This record gives sequence, C-alpha cells and structure tokens, in this order.
Amino acid sequence: MVALALSPVRFSVDPRCLYQAQDSTQTLAQGLAEYYAQNAGRVLPPEALTPESAELFRSHDICHVIFGLDTTLADEAMADTRTMLSCDVGLKRYAKYMTSNPDAKAIFREIGYLTALWGTVKVVPRMLRAAREGFRMTKRWPWCPPEEYQSRTLADLRREYGIRVI
Repeated sequence: MVALALSPVRFSVDPRCLYQAQDSTQTLAQGLAEYYAQNAGRVLPPEALTPESAELFRSHDICHVIFGLDTTLADEAMADTRTMLSCDVGLKRYAKYMTSNPDAKAIFREIGYLTALWGTVKVVPRMLRAAREGFRMTKRWPWCPPEEYQSRTLADLRREYGIRVI
C-alpha cells in the first residue's frame, strides 16, 4: 500500500529538497530519486507497486518533482490541482484514475475523506495561484513524459513549459 505523509501544512517558499528550487540543476531523474529518498517508507517507488498502480503513481510522483511539491497534505492537494490544471491528462481522466485505482482509494481511506477535504480547503489560495499559473504556462506538462526528459534539468524543463514552483 502507498502511504502518505500527514505533516503540518507548509506555506514556506524555502525548498526543503533540491528539486523544489525553481532553478534546480538536478535532472528530472535526480529530482525523482531525491523525492523517493526523502519519502522512503511513506511513498513507494513504482517498481514496488502493481503494474496498474505503477503508471499512475510514477506520473503523480513526477508531477510532485516538476512542480516542486513535497508530500505534506497541502502539497498533495496542490499536486492534484496542478496535475488537473497544468498537465495534458485533464480533470476527467485524472479524476477517473484517482477514483478507480485501488491504491489511490486506499490512501483516501487511510487519511480520511474529511481530513483530505479540510487539507484541500486550507490551500485554496495556493490553488487559485496554481490555476493562474496553469493558464500562464506555455504548454501542458505531459502526464507521461518522454524518457529523454529524465536526463534534462528541472530548470530547463520548467523554462520550456513555463512552470513556476509555488
């Protein structure tokens, strides 16, 4: 099962990890490795999941990295928001993933639906900024990015797509 951190809401712009810095020189692969190392025991890498869940959570975890988000409840809500508004997966397809995948449903049951809802309500100002940033982007981030993106720096990818870490 995939576990989610329930840390307090974080509004600080100081990056906790290198991948969270707007102009990070890490490659996408390095940022993803740092994300998994920082969240060891809380977030399972795709190879530890069922094939059905691996694709969903790999794409979701890449969104955490490209948008500079951690695994606090606030940033989980932001990852979902940025995915729906700034990725080519779209609201309908992403919602279907999250409501039909057994591991995703297990996370919501573990956290509790009211806790997830309250965590989302608390970050509405950031979500509004995410909506604005989504419209400002030069193109949508691919839900399943090409393999060659793994060797590109986060700063370069963010520049190309017009992504700002918020």
